[in-house]
Amino acid sequence: MNNENQFPPLEDQCLPFQIEGQDIKGRVVRLGRSVNDVLSKHNYPDEVSKMLGETLAFTALIGTLMKYDGILTTQMKGDGPFRVLVSDFHKETENAIGNIRGYTSFDGDIDSSDSLEELFGESGYLAITIDQGKFMERYQGIVKLEGDSITAAAEEYFRSSEQLPTKVMLSCQKNDAGEWQAGAIMIQHYARTAEDEHGRDEGETEDHWNTASILLSSLKKEELLDQNLSLQNLLIRLYHETGVRVFEHTDVAAGCRCSEDKIRAALTSLDLQELQDVAEEGTITVTCDFCTKDHKFELSKLMH
Repeated sequence: MNNENQFPPLEDQCLPFQIEGQDIKGRVVRLGRSVNDVLSKHNYPDEVSKMLGETLAFTALIGTLMKYDGILTTQMKGDGPFRVLVSDFHKETENAIGNIRGYTSFDGDIDSSDSLEELFGESGYLAITIDQGKFMERYQGIVKLEGDSITAAAEEYFRSSEQLPTKVMLSCQKNDAGEWQAGAIMIQHYARTAEDEHGRDEGETEDHWNTASILLSSLKKEELLDQNLSLQNLLIRLYHETGVRVFEHTDVAAGCRCSEDKIRAALTSLDLQELQDVAEEGTITVTCDFCTKDHKFELSKLMH
């Protein structure tokens, strides 16, 4: 791969890759319309939207690792100014598209230059939950929120929960048209089988990892979000000396799973007095935290 002009720029995709001849794999995602659709539904301050946008990009990045249909949820909670920041990725192999959504709850002004401990409090934590239904046992990994950025929290998660050397870059900002964009890229050093380990040059392996990490650090966040630079061409710029192999991409779109049937079932489980307390002029309105859609139910029909 050496022709930077052969790949058209595309957004809302996650592209897996591997550095040729090395035990290093990675993924890169760029979100355009999908992340703008999510963030524009909320009236968050820009600093808050940036943090949620980075989390959405990270969630899409690792959500596409799921082999089967399922839901991957990234959640940060604490007792600081941020109460909760959550996003999830819903994968359905039938349509080959992963749907993202997210929301946050916070009090007061948010300064993104504050540390994660200042933003989420001393009890703040990052939890990543993978639920693939009948295909695999539900998994959850939890790490304490430390460091200065969501990027630091993501790298700590992989160090603590998966013991995989990992380097991550996240970015979210508005483009010249005032639309939100987000991007994420990561590389990981993966373990060989016991048979493959025999005869491996550990010094060479370490050099490969250090070089790949330094090259990733040289990537500018503007390049990660550049709509005129395809993800393939971005990878070629980074790893052209060794070569890079890309695999089948996953499309990403905004999508909410809120269901009137589920909300109705929850409401009908309440007693009459509770329903009357939340009703206004005979109607109960439930607003989805994720997509902000109002679901309206007539009290008289819920009582039957």
